[in-house]
Amino acid sequence: MFGFGKKKEEAPAAAPAPEPAGLFEKPAYSTPASPGCGMVTASTEASRTPGTLFDRYGGAESPGSDVHNATHTSRLRAMGIKLVCYLNTEVDRGRSTVVHLPTEEDTIEEVVPYIQRRMQLDKRMKYAKRLYTPNGTPVDTWEQLTDAAQRELPIIVACGEPFDPTTVPPTMVAFQEHGGGRSAAFTVKHELQERRKKAAQLKADQVRATGHGATSTAPKAAKHTLMETNRQQSAMLRHEFMENLLLRAAKQEEIVAHVKYNKEVMVAERQERVARNGIIAKEKAAMQGEQRKNEQAHHLYAKNQAHQAIAAEKAAKAKEIRLKKKEAAALAKEQLIESKKVAGQQRRVSHIARSVQKAELEESSLKQRQAQRDLVKG
Repeated sequence: MFGFGKKKEEAPAAAPAPEPAGLFEKPAYSTPASPGCGMVTASTEASRTPGTLFDRYGGAESPGSDVHNATHTSRLRAMGIKLVCYLNTEVDRGRSTVVHLPTEEDTIEEVVPYIQRRMQLDKRMKYAKRLYTPNGTPVDTWEQLTDAAQRELPIIVACGEPFDPTTVPPTMVAFQEHGGGRSAAFTVKHELQERRKKAAQLKADQVRATGHGATSTAPKAAKHTLMETNRQQSAMLRHEFMENLLLRAAKQEEIVAHVKYNKEVMVAERQERVARNGIIAKEKAAMQGEQRKNEQAHHLYAKNQAHQAIAAEKAAKAKEIRLKKKEAAALAKEQLIESKKVAGQQRRVSHIARSVQKAELEESSLKQRQAQRDLVKG
């Protein structure tokens, strides 16, 4: 009813009760004998072979003996806390988020970030700050939160803004005033039915008191009164509508005048800014032209100096080359003279050597002829 459910009130978790003696353990008593069957005793149970299915799966020491123990889900149902959370200012048109608090979180400082993650408030750039109940009572402690969860009261999450009671449905507040849970819903429903019944009875008494059902005068008077009331309301609505139209027209004229004034001011400011920017641009252009001329003159001077330095360097290199050529020519001339002197000396030495050799040949030939003559004479 009204989108709210009531969780059954659960007793606090108690220590697990011991298992019954006859569930997994062998009975220590004997059953009376019955026709057609023997007596079953403890000795008979003990005489069973250890390989039976009972010994394998029914014994207390068997691995399957804990199949009925509490699971994680059952522990959460028994000990966990479930909260139905709404976002502040959106209670009447938003959707609820059911949050099951884990057993590890037991403080309000841990619960608020967990609720924010579960409600995915990060995607909307919202951050949970404080929790409230439907009537605006802040939830600041863990005890208040657990009490609200036990009473199954909705939790309203605020993200720094003040609590907004206008968006909270009156039924939520009524449920909280009646203690919360399904019983509160039933109580509120019963009270509403009683109120409607009393209102219907009061209206019927008023109708009967005006004479309806006895004569036709009262219905005619009521109809005439209703028509007059409707006519007056229609006239009032038309009057208010015309006043609103005139007020809207006056506001529109005021807005148009304000827009025109703003436009004129903007145009004047733009013209002034353009003129000021023109003067600034001219001054800047003149300054830039003068700076450009200075830079060009400096560049030409630097270029001229560079050309002069290059020309001086080339002249020095040319002079050095000429000197080197002159030195090389003088050295070559001296070497040529020396070589000519050496060649002349060699020619003279060779001429003298040939002359001496020729004289020796002539002398030897003379000696031979003289010897031949001496032989002929002898």
